[in-house]
Parts: sequence; C-alpha cells; structure tokens
Amino acid sequence: MIDQVSPSSESQVQSSTDSLVSQAIMAKDDFLKLMIAQMKNQDPLSPMESYEFASQLAQFTSVEQLANINTNLERSVNLNLLLTQAINNTLSVATIGKQAKGYGNYVLINKDGDAHLSFKLNNFAKEVTISIKDQAGAEIRTLRLANLSSGEHTIAWDLRNQAGETMPKGNYEFEIKAVGADDTEVTTHAMMIGDVTGVRYENGQAILLVDNQEVSFGNVLEIGTINKAED
Repeated sequence: MIDQVSPSSESQVQSSTDSLVSQAIMAKDDFLKLMIAQMKNQDPLSPMESYEFASQLAQFTSVEQLANINTNLERSVNLNLLLTQAINNTLSVATIGKQAKGYGNYVLINKDGDAHLSFKLNNFAKEVTISIKDQAGAEIRTLRLANLSSGEHTIAWDLRNQAGETMPKGNYEFEIKAVGADDTEVTTHAMMIGDVTGVRYENGQAILLVDNQEVSFGNVLEIGTINKAED
C-alpha cells in the first residue's frame, strides 16, 4: 500500500508550527520591552544588581533561541512536506502502463470496451446483490450472485440494462449488498482494479486514471501485475 500525506494533515502541522513560532516571537518581544522598561524605571539609588541583569539576559537569550528553533522547525516541516509530495508525484508517473488496485465504486471499462467491477467480501456470502447506476443515480441493472467465498472478486458486465438494451460507454457506479449463510449482513468493499492510463494533478496531489476513472493516489492499495479473479 502506498500512503500519502493528506492536505488536512499538512494544514494541521503547518498551523501548529505557525502557532509555536508566533508565541515565541511575541514572548521575545514582550520580554525585551519589559526588561527595557525595568531598566528605565529602576531606582537610581538602588540600581539593578549585575547578577540580576545577567540572569535576565540569559532568559532573553533562551527565548530568542526558542524562536530560532521553531523557525528552523517550520522550514524543516515545509521541506519534508514538499519532499513527500515530490516523491509521490514521481512514483505516480512510474505507474502508467501498470495495473492498480484501489478503493472505489466505479465500473471500469477498459480500452477493448469490456466492463467489469470488483469488490471484496469479508466473509462467505450466500447472496450478493449488485446495483449498477448511471451518472444520474438511476439504477439500470441488478446483478445477483450466489455462494461467493470471502476475498476479492471481479464481475464482468455486458453493458446492458435491465431491459437488455446496450448502454453507451460512460461513468457508472455500483453498490453491493451481501448476506451470509445465517442471513446476517456481510461487510463488502467496492474496489477498482485496472490499467493505469494516465496521471493528473490537482492542488499538487497526484490522481491516477485507472481505465480512465480517477483514483486518488492515497487510495491505491497495490500497483503491479494484478490477477483479477473473474466470477
């Protein structure tokens, strides 16, 4: 599985770092103002002892060092995020022409016009019902399967609707419901397994085109030569 730093994680890290830096800078400025005010208003007959002044200077130096550390931390975090993003983008380009497996509920149609959908069952399923929907969300075909083992499955679809009419190539989604031997619901996971035909970038993030359907690089589970178990 290939993981990716999500935009939400980046923003949280950035926000936390900015807050630390801001607090440190405010503390340094406030400390300096207080020390200057104390020197201006000290009693001429009882001036600040040298050891007190040295102690306050040492505290000021510590605060300044904290601000510098946080500034360097901010730069390091930004550099790491950019490096991670660059690595992910580079790896994504190398996937073109390979097969990819990821989470998603789109029916994939390959270059030969063959349509298929993939899913995973957590347990044995006595009955599996698959509803295929068009772009408007209308159900156009229902597939029913029986006695499927736990694990991954790939089902071919002849691109015909419930009336037997051939549907045009396009974007179709599917939903799965499964029940086990005791009629309890079986957990299912919709998947997309197909050839990586291209890569596009959105806000600096890589999105794979798997049989021309979009799959976020962060949702990719496997890349390579993947055997699709046809049922």
